[in-house]
Order: sequence, then structure tokens, then C-alpha cells
Amino acid sequence: MRKFYFLIVSAFCFIGCESSEERTQRFFNLGNRALEDGYFEQAIGFYDQSLKESPNYAPALNNRGVARIESDHPYEAILDYNKAIQIDPEYLDALFNRAYAYEEIGQYRNSLNDVEIIQTLKPDSAFVYFYRGLVETKMRRYNEALASFNLADSLAPLNPETIINKATIHYFLQDYNTAENLLNEALQLSNEDANAFSLLSLIELKKGNYQASLAEINRALDLVPGEPYFLNNRGFIYLQMDSLSLAIADINRSIVINPRNGWAYRNKGIYLAETGDYEASVELFNRAIQSNEFIDELYFYLGNVHQTAGNLGAACQAWSKGSELNESGSIQMLAQNCD
Repeated sequence: MRKFYFLIVSAFCFIGCESSEERTQRFFNLGNRALEDGYFEQAIGFYDQSLKESPNYAPALNNRGVARIESDHPYEAILDYNKAIQIDPEYLDALFNRAYAYEEIGQYRNSLNDVEIIQTLKPDSAFVYFYRGLVETKMRRYNEALASFNLADSLAPLNPETIINKATIHYFLQDYNTAENLLNEALQLSNEDANAFSLLSLIELKKGNYQASLAEINRALDLVPGEPYFLNNRGFIYLQMDSLSLAIADINRSIVINPRNGWAYRNKGIYLAETGDYEASVELFNRAIQSNEFIDELYFYLGNVHQTAGNLGAACQAWSKGSELNESGSIQMLAQNCD
């Protein structure tokens, strides 16, 4: 579960003689307890009561937004964050949370706008630049993302997570040697980092070293058994090895654990294309697109299925969209096959 920011304030009072302000605080505290315990709908109800007493109580608006996004209502959460920020334009928790919510629904430009506001308020925060790099990565602004991660690294050196994300950018830029060197640096700082092993597996896959790739992803899964993105990555490796039954077992398991994993729908689409079910494959790719998640080479694979099914026009449309998103495979296929 992603970390959201919410305010907790303790207050004690006798219910029989409560003022409106005390009732506001009591319901707010009850909402916080429910939120911490994972009872999100109950928390929303308590925050509703708090806001009934004090409609402009920004912490209750912010915390209700957290409960709403945790219960899969990001748009309603954004409305709460909007009002909290309107009341207090420098409310950092609400600004961060709104940025996360915009990222959740794929509105990366809006997310970045909030990050830029936060930057003016916290110009020396390594985390702000780190998070900016994450958003820019999803926008496929790789050079800008790398600059943001470098700034985060300069403010808080030797952070393995920052180094791994720098490696990820070099991976997307197809600079695999630099990516591998950075991952080795990160592993010297934290020698059991599952994300580092997962990315190393993808680098080995790009090099055509299937067994080495499989060994690295298994190291990641040994550290975090059942992690859906790692299972999906192993399924993708099996797809490249033509081990289709092993591939679909991992991909399906990934979807069961996390039904919102757009990468898994992409990979299941690749599997269905390999088995000749092109119509179902296209449906899965479209489902991945609708997830609003950053998914590399998605339109490349979609175009390939349309081409194999004999629909070059649809293939070129897909590759054109992929080219706009800086997908290297789509750029190549568009140049080779489309006028």
C-alpha cells in the first residue's frame, strides 16, 4: 500500500458537554483510527461527521481523501484534496496526496504540476526530486527523469532506491551497461534488493541471456515470494523462451494477486497472440491501455498483433501512438511498414 500523508491529533472530552469544535475533533480522531486499521468506508463516515461540524476543516478533508483513494475512489479523493488546498494552498500533505491521486489515474501532467508547487515549498527535499523523477519516467521524459534522480542523489547520496531508478532510466534508454553498473552499485549498498534483481533479469533478457535472466528474477522472488510484478516479469521471460504453459501460469497468478496490474494484461495479450487468439489478444492490450498505467512497448505489441492478423492500418495506428510515447519498437515498425 502506497504511503499517504494524514494528520493525527488526539483530543479528550466528555461527550455530554461537547462543543462543535470538540465534536469535530472527536469524529476526526475516530476516522483516523479507522483509517489506520484499514476500515476505509467507516473512516469516511467519521470524517463526514467531522466535516458536518466544521466544513472547512482541511485535515479532515485530506484524510477523507486518503480513505477514498484507498477504497478505489481516486476522483472523489481529488475533490477532497482540492478543497483542502483551496483552504490552505501550502498544505503539503494534501499536495503530495493529490499528486499521487493524479498519478493513479494517469494524469501525469497534473501530478507534475503539484510536484512543482511542492518543490517551491521544499526546495531541498531529496524525496521531492525523487518523486518528480518517478512521474517524469511515467511520462517517458527519460532525460528529465534522470536529471531529477541525479538531484535527489546529490541531496541524499547512497540511496539504493534512487540508484535503482537511475538504472531503470538507462534501461529504457537502452544503455544496458550503465544500468547494470548502477545496479551493482545499489547491491553493494543493499545486497538483498529484490527490485535490483528484477531489473537485472530484464537486462539479461535484452542481451538474450535467458537462463541468467531467469536466475535473477528467481532471486527477486526468493526475497519477495508472490510479488505480482516479479511473477509477471518471470512470465514474460518464459514467453521469450517459448515456455508458454509456464508463462501463462505466472501471468495468471500475477493477475489474481493484483487484478489492476496492466503489465500482466499486456503479457497475457502477448501469450494469446502466440496461441493465435488475436481477437482476445487485442482485448487484453486494450484493457492494459485502459489501466492508465505506464507500460513499456504496449502499442508495439498491439501493432504486431494487428499486422499478424492482416490489419496493417490498425497496426500503423498502434505503432504511431507508440512512437508518440517514445516506444523504440513502435518507432522501428512504423518506419519499416507504414507510409
